[in-house]
Amino acid sequence: MRMSRSALSGGPRRVLLGLVFAIVGALAMPSLSAADPPATVAVQGVVDGGLCGFPIQVTLVDGQSTRAGPNALVTGLAKVVVTNLDTGQTATVNGSAPYTVDSSGTLRIWGDEVFAIGSSFIPYVRTSGPLSITTAGVVSSPSNNAKAIDPCALVGPAPVLTPGTTPAPWGLPANALSHMAYAGLIPIIGSLVRHDHVHLDVIVNGQAVTVPAGIGMAEPFDFGPCSPFFNDGDCATGNIYDGLVADSPLHTHSTSGIIHIESDRPGEFTLGQFFDAWGVRLNQSCVGGYCTGGGEQLRVYVNGSQVTGDPRSVVLLNEQEIAVIYGDPGAFNSVPSTYTGGWPSGGCGGIAEPPC
Repeated sequence: MRMSRSALSGGPRRVLLGLVFAIVGALAMPSLSAADPPATVAVQGVVDGGLCGFPIQVTLVDGQSTRAGPNALVTGLAKVVVTNLDTGQTATVNGSAPYTVDSSGTLRIWGDEVFAIGSSFIPYVRTSGPLSITTAGVVSSPSNNAKAIDPCALVGPAPVLTPGTTPAPWGLPANALSHMAYAGLIPIIGSLVRHDHVHLDVIVNGQAVTVPAGIGMAEPFDFGPCSPFFNDGDCATGNIYDGLVADSPLHTHSTSGIIHIESDRPGEFTLGQFFDAWGVRLNQSCVGGYCTGGGEQLRVYVNGSQVTGDPRSVVLLNEQEIAVIYGDPGAFNSVPSTYTGGWPSGGCGGIAEPPC
């Protein structure tokens, strides 16, 4: 889902979150600075039936909230109550840190804080320690122990995070936010400092395995055919998906096999993290339910060259072609070494790339 980078302030979720704000705009959202006394509020978010597999309602109670750059909502000196509407089970997520908003609009946070989506108040990130976000969404002090929050796990069954060992095909995992945390991926809260693309082929016994749209997204939504508004050049399969609640730095917008690397903080990302977010086992011997033995092997290639070490540690770089292939020796006679389907917009923020 794309417009120009300048129009998006650096990333795709800027447009999506704007849409979410518009959808729930009839709900009041208080906006306070630390100079204001904490307000006593009880603001119910919309009922969400798609994130958890059961309906939840989220209420901001006794606290403050304000926009964090163009993206998220930050709840300061507040508590957010999540309710499972099937069972009545509730959980409270506390945003305990004060914050200030200076004359330039920069948000400064001084301790533990909770980030939520729009006026629905669905929490998806907790940070710990000092942090600032400008009106353009530039995140500073990024190494502040940020971690995904999964409201579904707070009021529902404990998620199964062990990567799956079943035969292909592999769909999307339940509890996407828990899988992001398991993979060490921090959902996007600011504007992008890196935007790259990698193509992944998974081939089992000569058959291509679909890499589904919506990996690395909390509540992926099909926005329909690509258009000038919803477009990243990743339109080989027609429709484009984005997360209604959150996107992780590694995600798929379509079934093209393109992995989008979109991060609001510096850092490397690996193939193992992507498979963990997908919920599929990957190691030196196995992919999913397929393991080396009986004359069949697992091999992983990057740009046509075989990986000799742990494939999980492959660092993702712009415009790589990665092939995960399982089968008998004949399966490795024609290994894809380049992606010919057309890359989305050129990379930024990576090695030897211009800044985003």
